[in-house]
Amino acid sequence: MEKNYKNTLLMYQTEFDMKADLKTKEPLIEKNWEEKDIYNKRIINNKGRKTFILHDGPPYANGNIHVGHALNKILKDLIIRWKNHTGYCSPYIMGWDTHGLPIETAITKTGIDRKSMDPVEFRELCKKYALEQIDVQLNQFKRLGIFSDYNNKYLTLTHDFELSELRLYKEMVKKNLVYRDLKPIYWSPSSESALAEAEIEYKELRSPSVYVACEIINNNDFNNTNLVIWTTTPWTLPANQLIAFGEELDYCVLNNKDTNKNYIIAKDLVEQFTETVEWKNYNIVREYKGKELVNLTYKHPWYLDKTGFTVIGHHVTSESGTGLVHIAGGFGEDDFLIVKSHNIKPFAPIDNQGKYDVTVNDKRLEGIFYEDANKIIGQDLESRGILIKLKFVKHSYPHDWRTKLPVIFRATSQWFLGLSSVKEEIDKVIVEQVNTNPEWSKERLRNIIKERNDWTISRQRLWGVPIIAFFDEKKQPRLDLEVIEHAINVIEKYGTNAWFKEDADFFLPTKYKNKGWEKEKDILDVWFDSGSSNIALQDIWGYERPYDMYLEGNDQYRGWFNSSLINSVVYDGKPAYKFVITHGMTNDEKGKKMSKSLGNVIDPVAITDDLGADILRLWVFTTDFTDDQRLGKEILKQVSESYRKIRNTLRFLLNNLVDFNPETDYQRELEEVDKYALHRLSKVKNSYHKALDVYNFNQGYKLLNNYIVNDLSSFYLDFIKDIIYVYAKDSKRRRQVQTVMYEQLWCLLDLLKPVLVHTVEEVYSIMNLNDKKESIHLVDYKEQNYLKDEEFDSRWKKIMEFKTVAYEALEHARNEKIIKKSFDALLEVTLSKEYSFLKDVKDLNKIFIVNTIKFSNDLLKDDSIIAKINVKLKEGQKCARCWTISDELKDDVCENCYDVLKQLGEI
Repeated sequence: MEKNYKNTLLMYQTEFDMKADLKTKEPLIEKNWEEKDIYNKRIINNKGRKTFILHDGPPYANGNIHVGHALNKILKDLIIRWKNHTGYCSPYIMGWDTHGLPIETAITKTGIDRKSMDPVEFRELCKKYALEQIDVQLNQFKRLGIFSDYNNKYLTLTHDFELSELRLYKEMVKKNLVYRDLKPIYWSPSSESALAEAEIEYKELRSPSVYVACEIINNNDFNNTNLVIWTTTPWTLPANQLIAFGEELDYCVLNNKDTNKNYIIAKDLVEQFTETVEWKNYNIVREYKGKELVNLTYKHPWYLDKTGFTVIGHHVTSESGTGLVHIAGGFGEDDFLIVKSHNIKPFAPIDNQGKYDVTVNDKRLEGIFYEDANKIIGQDLESRGILIKLKFVKHSYPHDWRTKLPVIFRATSQWFLGLSSVKEEIDKVIVEQVNTNPEWSKERLRNIIKERNDWTISRQRLWGVPIIAFFDEKKQPRLDLEVIEHAINVIEKYGTNAWFKEDADFFLPTKYKNKGWEKEKDILDVWFDSGSSNIALQDIWGYERPYDMYLEGNDQYRGWFNSSLINSVVYDGKPAYKFVITHGMTNDEKGKKMSKSLGNVIDPVAITDDLGADILRLWVFTTDFTDDQRLGKEILKQVSESYRKIRNTLRFLLNNLVDFNPETDYQRELEEVDKYALHRLSKVKNSYHKALDVYNFNQGYKLLNNYIVNDLSSFYLDFIKDIIYVYAKDSKRRRQVQTVMYEQLWCLLDLLKPVLVHTVEEVYSIMNLNDKKESIHLVDYKEQNYLKDEEFDSRWKKIMEFKTVAYEALEHARNEKIIKKSFDALLEVTLSKEYSFLKDVKDLNKIFIVNTIKFSNDLLKDDSIIAKINVKLKEGQKCARCWTISDELKDDVCENCYDVLKQLGEI
C-alpha cells in the first residue's frame, strides 16, 4: 500500500487570515497608533531631514464628511506617508474652516433668532456647534487612516489664528489696499450677505425677458418714436436711470405699419427682433450711428413723473436683445460705472432680504421680493401699452454656492481689498515661483487673478473675525493704522468676542475716545479666514512659507488657491505655495453628479463600516485623480477583488516564511532565476518610486498590480511551490527562494505602505523579525538595489519570450487532452539561433513548471520564429510524495523526495 507523505511536506500556516475583516481590525490598529503616538514618533525620527510641507485646505465644519472629503484627505495622506518613508520630514497639520453662514444657519434652525439674541451669546453657540462638528469629522478622518496628530490642528476660530489673520489685515491697511465704497457686488438675499466671486456658481435659470418701449420726448426729430430696451430682469426697471447705445454701432428707426409707431433698435438685430416680437409689416425709416443718438430724453419705463436720457455705453454690443441697454446703476457693475461717470447716484431700492424698501416710493412694490415683482411689473407695462413682448428664457445665472439660490448685483457700501496695484506682483510670483499639475492650470490661476480688481472682504454676519474699522462722528469710515494697531492689541488681550460686546471707545486710543465713533459690525469674508491660514501656520507652528504643496479640488482656483495667493503675496511678497495639484470631482458609476435627490450618494463612512478604509484608500490610489472619478457598488466590488489578490499574495509569502529567520537563513549566493526575480523587483520598485515622486498614483497602482500578477503570481511564486513545500527545510535551495520571497515581501510592504496602511501593519505585526519597531510606519523605505546589467536583462527577456510561446503550446495541449497539467508535460523543442542559449539555462523545466524539456540539436532556419514546440505526456512513474513523474522511483518516491525522507527518518 502506498504511503501518505502529506505530513512530510512543509505546509506552514501564517496567522495572517485570508479573510480581511477590515471593518473589525482597522479601528483596533488605529487605536494602537494613537496610544503609541506613532505619528509623532515618526516625525521626531525624521527630524533633521529635508522638510516637505503639504498645507491642508480646511474643510468646512458642518456635517459628516462626503466622498469628496475622503478623496482629498486620502490623496494628501498618500503623499505625506510617502514623503515620510522616503527621506523627508513631512508633518501634517489638519485644519478646519469654522466661521460664516452655514453654522449661523444651523443655529437659527434650532429656533434661535440671531437678531434678537445677545451677539456674544450667539457667537458662543456657533463656536460650540463648530467644535462639535470638528469632532465628528475628525473621527471620520481618523477612520480613514489619516496620518496626523489629531490634538494638533488649526482652527480658524482659535484666538491665535484670529490674531494672525488680523495682523495680516493690518498689513493690508498699512499698504493702503483696504477701502470702503458703494459698489455693485454679488448679493445673496438668501444669505443676507455680500458674496465674493469664489462663492458664486452658475446654474440654469428660467427668467422672463421683456422688450419695453420708452417714448422719446421733447425732440421734434423723433416724434412718435420709442427706444426699445430688453432685459431678463424686469424687476430692475423701476431702478432704470439711463439707456445706453454702442458708440460705433449702426441703429435704425423701424416703423411698425400696423401701429404707425417708430422704434429704435440696432440694425444687426432687426431680423432677430422682428421675428421674436412677430412683426410682419415694418420698414426702416432712417439710420444712425450710436454716437448720434446721445442726450435723447425718454419717459421712464416705471415712474410716470420721471425721465431719463441716452448715453454711450462701453459694454453695449449687437449680439442679442436690441442693442440698447437699460442702465440701472444700483444693479450692475457696468451700469454703476456709467451712472457714476454722469454724476448720478446709483439707485438700488432693494433691502438685504431682496425685498423692495421704502426708497422705491411705490406701495405696489414695497416689501415685495424682487422675483415676485416681475409679474407685477410685467402686468403694469402691458396695461400701459409699452410691453412689446414677454418671453421666458433659460440662461446661465449666478447662484449662492451655499444656499443654491439666485444672487443679484446690488450696490451697497462694502469693504474691499483693492487688487489693481498688486496684480502685477501676484502674476509675477505665479509665473516665477509656482508650478501646477495639470500644467495648464497655471494659466487658469493667472487669468483669475487678472480678472479680479477688487475683493469684497466684508460680510454681514456675526460669526466670524470682525473687520477692525471705525466710523467717525461724521459717519465717515476711518482706517487709521495707529487706531487699528491699538484695537488689535485690545483684542489680543480680550478676544474677538469683545468686539461684539464692548463699545467703540473700549478699542480706541485715548485721544480718539468720547468722540462718538462707532465700530464696523461686518465680519471678514470666510475666504479671507482660510486664505490667511498659510500665514497662521507660520506664525503658530513656525513652518516656513511658501509651502511645498497645496492639493485641493479643481473648484478652488477661484477659492482657496486664489485667496491664499493674494493674502500671502500682499503680506510679504511670497507665494503661499510652490506647487498646486488639483483633483476632479467624484461622480457615480454612470458619471452623474452625486445628489441626495437622485439617491446616488456614496457615503465614505458607510464604506469603511462595511468594506474597510483600506478598500476606499485603494480606490483612490487606482484613480486618475486629476480628472473626475467614478464610484459605486460595482467599482468597489472590482477594487475589493484587487485587494483580495494583494492580500492573498501577502499571505502566500507569509505562509512560506514562517520558518525563515533572516538573521540566520538569508542566502547571499543565489541561482540565476532568483537573481532575475530580484532584478525585476528593483526595476518595478524604481519605476514605482518615480511614479509616486510625481504623484502619479494611477501609474503606481498599475506597476504594483502588474508586479503581483505577472512577476509573482504567474511566475516566481508559482514555480517555487515545489521547492518550498517539497525540499528539505534547511536545504540551500529552499533557503535561497525564501530569501527572494523575504525581499519580495518587503518590496510589497514598501509599495503598499502609503496605501493599505492598516493591512501592512497587520502583516508587520506577525513577521518573524528581530529588533522590531512599534509600527511598520516607523520603518524607513528599504533600499533593494538588485539590478543586473543590460546583457542579463536582455537574456531574461528572451527567456520570458520563450516562456510565452511554451505556455501557448501547453494550453493547446490541454485543450487537445494531451495533458491535464503542465508538470506532466514533456516539451520537445527546436530553437532559433538567437534563443539557442536556452539549452544551458539551469532547471528551465522547473522554472516553466513542466516535467522535462528536450532540446533538439537542430536550429530553426526561420529566425523570426522563437521555437517550435511539441508537447507530449511524460511517461513514467508518479512520485507518491511530490507527484512528479520520473523514469525510476525509490520506495515509491523520486530521488529528491527519497533524500528528504531519509533525513527525516521516514525511510
